[in-house]
Amino acid sequence: MKNYSGSIIILIMLLLSISFTAMAQYPEDVLRLSTPGVGVGARSFGLGMSYTGVANDFSALYWNPAGLGQLKMNEFSFGMSQLGYDNTGTLYNEGASFSNNSTNLNSLGLVYSIPTTQGSLVIALGYSRQSDFTTGLSFQGFNPKSSIIQNWAPDGAPLTPDVTIAEYLKLAYADTISQRFISPIHDSLTQNGTVIEGGGINNYSIGGGVEVGPNLFLGLSLNVLGGSYSYERNYGENDLLNYYQTFPYDFSSLSLLENVESDIGGFNAKVGLLYKYAPNSRIGVTIKTPSWISVHETFSQSASSTFDDGYHLTYDGGTGKDDYDVTTPFVFSVGASYAIQNLMLTGEVEYTDWTQMEFRNASADVMAYNTLIKSEFQPTANLHAGAEYELIPGSFQIRGGFAYLPSPYNGDPSDYAKKYITGGVSFALQNSIIIELGYAHGFWKNYRVNYDYSINNVQTARVDEDIKTNTILGTVSYRF
Repeated sequence: MKNYSGSIIILIMLLLSISFTAMAQYPEDVLRLSTPGVGVGARSFGLGMSYTGVANDFSALYWNPAGLGQLKMNEFSFGMSQLGYDNTGTLYNEGASFSNNSTNLNSLGLVYSIPTTQGSLVIALGYSRQSDFTTGLSFQGFNPKSSIIQNWAPDGAPLTPDVTIAEYLKLAYADTISQRFISPIHDSLTQNGTVIEGGGINNYSIGGGVEVGPNLFLGLSLNVLGGSYSYERNYGENDLLNYYQTFPYDFSSLSLLENVESDIGGFNAKVGLLYKYAPNSRIGVTIKTPSWISVHETFSQSASSTFDDGYHLTYDGGTGKDDYDVTTPFVFSVGASYAIQNLMLTGEVEYTDWTQMEFRNASADVMAYNTLIKSEFQPTANLHAGAEYELIPGSFQIRGGFAYLPSPYNGDPSDYAKKYITGGVSFALQNSIIIELGYAHGFWKNYRVNYDYSINNVQTARVDEDIKTNTILGTVSYRF
């Protein structure tokens, strides 16, 4: 079961019980909370998110707080972003497209340069959008191999202690003599569904940079995290071929609705070093501590079934609540920039060991996923590169970049790595107002599993995803 796009395949264990006692947490939850978004500031965006070795504006508070020490002027910064998410889901060679969009405040902050007799001391505070959970998926196709009913109540399997949804909806029966399920609806159904995710994580930060030696800067940022996550899945199965006609299994259709709402809070810190070895040429190093995150989650589920004679049943699973904590991995970044006349080149490597993600303060069943995380995930090194050219020195710049983010799952092919092609421009008005625009086109593949049912270790309910994103980011800065 996997979903690197940020989505989760929730409530599989929950589906086995009428009482709402199971959890909605899986390793994908930790991954979603651990994965940052495309970053802060239009300039860094246009450079392929390669900014640890540049970091000379307000966004340094996010990328490398040591870079704040370079600033000689005060700065007020404001940024907005627009994300367009497009996903083509394919189930048994039948494709369906879905789009989702979000508009968010990307950054808002103030930088203040404290007068010093030598060196520099610069502080900053503000808001930044760390990640955006906006995704979506639609699918429809004929599944000749399985049904979610067999996930709930496998035909011939021993009875479970609790009544299953399949029994409640008269899609399976409990044989009290053999103590096994009678569940003849196996396959040959048309399956369809939509998944919509939203929310994100915001940083509320304070930090500073100081010049501790000639052209050598150290910095620290402290970040309070706050945000939300929402998940809605509508799933259905239909007997369009009228394959099941014999009473009481004259099945026509079933529908399932699942919802998750989460409130997210936490904190982390980042320390940075930056050395300016030549004009507009720098080397930067940062260490981001784990994020200690608390999640308060509310989830609900309902379902219904319809039969050929019009008989209709509904199921309301009620609402469940849960609280748990998550610890994300350390993140290590090394970046550099090199200037050749009006051209600046940038590069960056970002290392994360995803096996260090953990659930904390959760139930024993959830804590057991920490062992699975160790085997299912791997360390990765994200690669970023960019170039910037000053067409009019000090007034007009153009830039472009590329980012390659390997999948954190063991064994995933390169198609599952996130790739971004970026570009951007900057305009300076009277040397005090800077207007910057950035654009990124992202593309990668993924898959998600509608329910956990396999034959010969091959998932029978897999939807392949072809994902493309288009993000526009604008930043306006006033320097005084």
